[in-house]
Amino acid sequence: MSTSSYIDELLTKMSNYDKDERYMATSDLCEELKRQTPTAISTTTPTQRNSHPQSHHPHTTNTKQTSLSIDSRTEKNICDAVLKLLGDPSNDVQTVAVRTLVVLFTSVHEEQILKITAMLGRLVLDPTKSDLRDVYTDGLRKLLKTVPLHMGDNVAMKLISELVDGIQKNSALVGLPSPPADKHQEKTAGDITVSCLEITTELLARFGGLPKITQKHESVVQVVLTQLSSESHMVRKRACNVLGCLSNVISDQLLYRLVESLLSRIELAEGVTRRSKRRKTRSVSSESTDMNVFMDSKPSDTRALIQTMCAISRMVGQRLGQVQIDRLVPIFLRFCDPSDAVSGNDADDADSEDMEDAEEDGSVDEAAMALANELRESCFTGFQSFVLRCPVEVRPHLPQIIHAALAYMRHDPNYSYDDENEDEADGDEDDINMDSDEEDYDDEDYDDDEDDDDDDSWKVRRSAVRTLIAVVQESKHDLSKVWIDEYSWKKNKKKKTTVAGALVNRFKEREENCRVDIINCFNRLLTNTVSGYAAGEVVLSSPDAMDTSGDSSQVSIELGSKFVPAIVGACEKQLSAKKGGVPTKSAAFTLLSTLCTAPGGMGNADQVNSVLLHIKSTLNSSGGSGDGGQNSSKLLKLDALCLVRSIISCSHHDVVGLKNGLLKSLLPDICEAVKEHWYKVIAEALRVLTEIPPLLLASNSSDDEMM
Repeated sequence: MSTSSYIDELLTKMSNYDKDERYMATSDLCEELKRQTPTAISTTTPTQRNSHPQSHHPHTTNTKQTSLSIDSRTEKNICDAVLKLLGDPSNDVQTVAVRTLVVLFTSVHEEQILKITAMLGRLVLDPTKSDLRDVYTDGLRKLLKTVPLHMGDNVAMKLISELVDGIQKNSALVGLPSPPADKHQEKTAGDITVSCLEITTELLARFGGLPKITQKHESVVQVVLTQLSSESHMVRKRACNVLGCLSNVISDQLLYRLVESLLSRIELAEGVTRRSKRRKTRSVSSESTDMNVFMDSKPSDTRALIQTMCAISRMVGQRLGQVQIDRLVPIFLRFCDPSDAVSGNDADDADSEDMEDAEEDGSVDEAAMALANELRESCFTGFQSFVLRCPVEVRPHLPQIIHAALAYMRHDPNYSYDDENEDEADGDEDDINMDSDEEDYDDEDYDDDEDDDDDDSWKVRRSAVRTLIAVVQESKHDLSKVWIDEYSWKKNKKKKTTVAGALVNRFKEREENCRVDIINCFNRLLTNTVSGYAAGEVVLSSPDAMDTSGDSSQVSIELGSKFVPAIVGACEKQLSAKKGGVPTKSAAFTLLSTLCTAPGGMGNADQVNSVLLHIKSTLNSSGGSGDGGQNSSKLLKLDALCLVRSIISCSHHDVVGLKNGLLKSLLPDICEAVKEHWYKVIAEALRVLTEIPPLLLASNSSDDEMM
């Protein structure tokens, strides 16, 4: 039977009265079309740019069109038959029909593509098609991702007006007071709005910069901006995505107006801080009056506005001007006021005014505190974007951002770290005092995680740490900001610390996600510092490298005398924690390996041998449930062996003391590691063993030791 005859037979069965027959025929047709359609070749080409020179558009997948090996009449019959099934009474038949359309997207002619686009668009907006709206939405999104680029203008124009109208009409029904009988209608309207926003995001991502679509940018901005005040969280989130994507392709003038509108709304919003002080309403600038569609922002609206600004800064932060950054950063700092960051240890540091405020806070409900934390998390995400994407513009505000990030890195109002005050009582804030006595480190720090399931302050701490990671990354050529400059980070403003010192002090963080980020942040800082030392930009003081000569532009860091003991002690506490997570221990091993590359390495022989004992414990671990299973145990053993090799390779360690420590405690365990089942552990153990003979020769070992 010829291909055309077989397809005609399937088309006949697709109109059969039996839904199972229709389903099987459509499924067979889908498979036949896949065989008939050559594989589409995808290339990556830039989207057409607007006339403005500073526009920044994402790269777009350009799918070259391929043709079915059938005549145009059969092609039309196939499309008509499949489109007819989109109205089939059976949901299963409709689903397989949409899957068949996806196969046709890259192979049929533009006339058929436009018919498919129009049909799917109508079904998405049909309030009676709730059951399969997700299927239709997914079909349209795939069409927009795969349709040939030369059809983009016509396909996008076929959809954009309907999508904007659908958003506008249906969003008006969301959140309105209505009797219970109309709740279903409200839910349907919300679902349609969400679907339209999702499709709009895909459309703008691929075709947003094409000539015909640029004419619709302003209307899209106007309509989508109103969705940031929607009662539906899903609508606000999708609207944020649309505006972030749109910022890639709109003109500089429209981007300026969009940002001004968002900034004006945020300035009008009530600050959600610990003291809950209502701010005076500020007048809206004349430039953004036409885009300011509401005046009274609720806290949920404020969060959506901040998240939208974060999305825009991630996409086109380099297009934001100095004036806009100068307005935006102080607004964000309003919601991340360092004086509002609290820890369970602050009772001893707080003055009488703070204590009165704390008593008043008892009346603040949990929902308000949760919203405040969400706003802070969003603001720190914005700071991270600004530091990475607008480093020059944000530089004047960097001290305030660092101050806020340090304060909120320890924002843990429901928990008191018993050793925090002890760590700081023995000396000045310039000294990093970390007691390395393992008995003082209890696993209770981790037990409390189970009791604070509703405590989401850890998300704020995580965002603050990630802001510091961005600061560290952008300060790699000016390390004085993180090693020397001091900042207040507690209620008692007399207590100051550097970024490096604060990070080491926070290795005791009880939430593992935050703890791993903190250790990794310091590891990145140390890596940048070692690179700066190699380039002559930094002078590192250590027991064997006390040369402070050099020009005045060099940054002098007392690494060996002040930080190394604290780093080693903090890492040892994490390695000795019985309930410590595998990611934390892995991060600690990695940090110690980086420390071995710095002048002075891990310090004196006692410190090195103490670390070797923890490595021995790891190599002897059987991979129980406390360690995360056998796979996690293997990963830890690999990290431990890598650290051993780094220790041996470090030229700053005492070779005699290191030799004695290896031969007495660790060498048998390294030999046993060669018998492991995982090849990576075996290979690393062999690499370590090849480093030991040179060590023995360098330490003038006896013949017995050499044997």
